[in-house]
Amino acid sequence: MQPRTRKSLWWGTLTLTSAALASRGLGLIYRMLLARFLGGEGLGLFQMVFPFYVALVTLAVAGTPVAVSQMLAEGKAPAHRLLRVATLIVLTISVPLIIFVVVWARPLAVTLYHDEMFVPMLWALAPALLAVAFSSVLRGYFIGRQEMEYPAAAQVAEQMARVAILFLLLNLVSRHLFPNPPLIAVLLIPFGEGISLMILALGYFRQPPQAMENTAPQGLARAILRLSVPVTLGRLLGSAIGVVEASLIPLRLQLSGMTRAGAIRYFGQLTGMALPLILFPTALTVSLSTNLIPAIAEASSHNQRERVHGYIVDSIRATALLTVPITFVLLTLGLPLDDLFFHASVPSTVFIPLVIGGFFLYFDIAFAGILRGLGRTDLPLWNDLLASLAEIALIWVLASHPGRGQEGIAIAVSIGFVASSVLNLYQVLKLTQVAIPWGRIFGKPLIASFPIWLITPLWQAWLSGQHVSHVLTLISSVLVSVAVYFAALTVSGTKLTRLL
Repeated sequence: MQPRTRKSLWWGTLTLTSAALASRGLGLIYRMLLARFLGGEGLGLFQMVFPFYVALVTLAVAGTPVAVSQMLAEGKAPAHRLLRVATLIVLTISVPLIIFVVVWARPLAVTLYHDEMFVPMLWALAPALLAVAFSSVLRGYFIGRQEMEYPAAAQVAEQMARVAILFLLLNLVSRHLFPNPPLIAVLLIPFGEGISLMILALGYFRQPPQAMENTAPQGLARAILRLSVPVTLGRLLGSAIGVVEASLIPLRLQLSGMTRAGAIRYFGQLTGMALPLILFPTALTVSLSTNLIPAIAEASSHNQRERVHGYIVDSIRATALLTVPITFVLLTLGLPLDDLFFHASVPSTVFIPLVIGGFFLYFDIAFAGILRGLGRTDLPLWNDLLASLAEIALIWVLASHPGRGQEGIAIAVSIGFVASSVLNLYQVLKLTQVAIPWGRIFGKPLIASFPIWLITPLWQAWLSGQHVSHVLTLISSVLVSVAVYFAALTVSGTKLTRLL
């Protein structure tokens, strides 16, 4: 591998990962505040609207960050011309979408959620689409140039703004003064997107690309769409699945004997309380996947097979080094941590299957990034489609089972994660013929993680005898788990400098 390029990849990954970890940390705080502001049923209502917003964003963005970053990395078009065409594409899509949401909000609310109370929330989402459209182009520009500072700063600032506003609302104004708290929560979405756009625009205007005359290739819009449409369809599929689940899960749970309010409350616990904690480690894999796309695209365009193989193996190793111990920590401390953050009281029969499925999801994100870097943006789409169809079918069958609907939904979601990961890995191996040393990748993280299961309960038992508070016990247990893991890695011969 060329050291400079490799260093650029890992520095960019470190920058985005640090920002993503900070953003996810702020996201957990935001979810915690949101749960207190909305309550269980209010959070369920918010979580029912959010997948529809993600679907709208997916359409508005049209996969442009991936296309712009990949084409810039491969040098296929001058930056100024590429940004102009990409901006025209996203505006052509997002402006009609905004009009559609504003005009058709009432029929959408009745069709998707069977309740007109969702109409104001759908109207509140519309302004965010315009900010997202511009942000997506600028984000792709910075990623393609492997200048991750502004995307990272925008990501953190967006979450920080929402946390600050919600904190002020909770501490300075009583939630009972608001007739519609879920609407307030939805209004924070365009507010955060506007903050993100301002930071990205600031970075762009500080160092805009140089204009070059008569250098734009023919069919630039067609080239952008060829790369972006499969990504858009894949993400739209995921968003559509979220919309279907938001409508389907409460209905199927009512058939299992739950009330409508109870079914909405469970949906809020599942998607707004349990999954955010489990998905926290995706901060690494999403950042890694984002950087892998232009890096692998560049290496692949120069037929540098060894570099491509090196990126693949290193990305899987990095993912394993972080996510294996986190999975052990979630299996050991996840339920009390979730209860501490959200007061969720999620049953272990729901939480544990989600943790196991989440472990496969961490790697699935990296595998999808590899495939997109190789130019096969269509493969993650079809693999996600197959996995999602299996998940929906299982939800339909298992969610209505009397007394066992909640556990059935968790199992269905987990199986969907596993299926998508396995299918994407199969395509990576088939396309690249890379030899992945699975034993070396997973051996040390697994061996170093097992002591977490042994030492953490002993530590908690000792603190219990010292009458230490529950909060301090949990926080110190997490820190002890981290220390135990790194100590075990060091004993096994892994250099911490190499790990970093």
